[in-house]
Amino acid sequence: MKKTIALLIAAVMVLTCATLLAACNNNDLESAALTEGVTLGPAVEGQDLDLSGKTITVTYKNGETKDVPLTAEMIAGFDKNTLGEQELTITYSEDGKSVSFTTKVTVIKAAPTSLELTASPEVTDYAAGEKFRPDGMVLTARFADGTSTTDIMPEYPDEALSADTDAVTVKYGALSVEVPVTVTAPAYTASDSASLAEALSAAEDGDYILVSGTLGADDREGGYSIYNVKTAARIVGADGATIYGSFVVDSDSVVIRGLTIKNKGWVTGEDSTAHRNAITVTSNKVTLEHNTLMAPGDETIEGAAAIANGIVLSAGTDTATDINIRRNTVTGYGYQNEDWSSAAILFIAGHSFPYGTTNNAGSALSVRVTPDYRELIGSNTMENVEFEFIYSDYALGLERPYIYGYASDAEKAKGILEYAAETGMTLVLKEGEYDLDGISVDKINFVAFDGEAVVRNVTAGENCTFDNVTVE
Repeated sequence: MKKTIALLIAAVMVLTCATLLAACNNNDLESAALTEGVTLGPAVEGQDLDLSGKTITVTYKNGETKDVPLTAEMIAGFDKNTLGEQELTITYSEDGKSVSFTTKVTVIKAAPTSLELTASPEVTDYAAGEKFRPDGMVLTARFADGTSTTDIMPEYPDEALSADTDAVTVKYGALSVEVPVTVTAPAYTASDSASLAEALSAAEDGDYILVSGTLGADDREGGYSIYNVKTAARIVGADGATIYGSFVVDSDSVVIRGLTIKNKGWVTGEDSTAHRNAITVTSNKVTLEHNTLMAPGDETIEGAAAIANGIVLSAGTDTATDINIRRNTVTGYGYQNEDWSSAAILFIAGHSFPYGTTNNAGSALSVRVTPDYRELIGSNTMENVEFEFIYSDYALGLERPYIYGYASDAEKAKGILEYAAETGMTLVLKEGEYDLDGISVDKINFVAFDGEAVVRNVTAGENCTFDNVTVE
């Protein structure tokens, strides 16, 4: 009997070990990336990459991770004798399996002798709890021979800013420069829908409201809120801040920054046919930046009857216009019904002000303003939408109101041209080729901002103009 028990125990141990071994062997590679905070370069012409202390983070399919030293053998595509930016492929192998990723490094002809801040970032005023945003910042590295370059990849801190911070240290190689910033303790913090509504009600002009965590829920019953902004508050997000709902901005100089807005709330009603906008603005002075705006899903909105837009702006005056809509990602606004189409960004003139807003300029109808179209179109990412950007002036009539539009493909271009104002409009085209199926147009200013656009199968009247656009 004892011998039998011993054999059984041995068998169980063998099976256990085999199971553990199988689990270990099933720990397959999933991905790899430079460890957070690790950058490569700049590399000096003729010299190998400095890999001392550099690591990559390897992720396995079971979710486990580990950091491993980066070695020269892992790197492909690096040429130390070629100046400029290079794309490298880094491959990590283990147990016969490999994962790869790409990154970039800049090869310079010598180590710079000085580093200078030649253009400040777009954002220099922060609430404590936000992270530094380098967008728009330009650093110039200068060399002993008198030459210089701005084509560099500096390092900057990734942690949240504190209220006592007056400068951020940005590094490039062994050099560093101080970037002045102003960091203010937020007047209010909001981590749920009720506290955000209370903060908006109490906030005075210039107050920061810091949003953290997830406000609301993916639940139509009470999960979504409409947030009315009636003072020049600055609503900013800590890292990962997410809101289910919509903002209605009825004040000048409001800032909304760093939020993920899952636009599933209602604006004109509480059923599935109600219209929705992530952010509705009645002002010609507003800053909307670094936000992610996500459209309602099919389970929330009846697309055959309702529409949803990312940003809608109506202004009551064109005096001292200050519109900054930049570096937002607007995704999923692809709805269309019998009368209307959704847009990522929509400007409206010649129409009454929406959703009970009063507009402090005293105008009866919204008026035309002139934003920085190039920045608006070029710096925002608009994905999976019916239209990217449309400007409508309903004073021209409901049938042909479009005075400005942007299209990234032929279908969008044709849809915009169909409603082009009879007095004329500007159509901006993304670089590429457009077959317009024989459409006839006149008084259209065709423009391509970046790269050349080619338009085919269009009959263009004598009053059309073409800026970086070729008609074939």
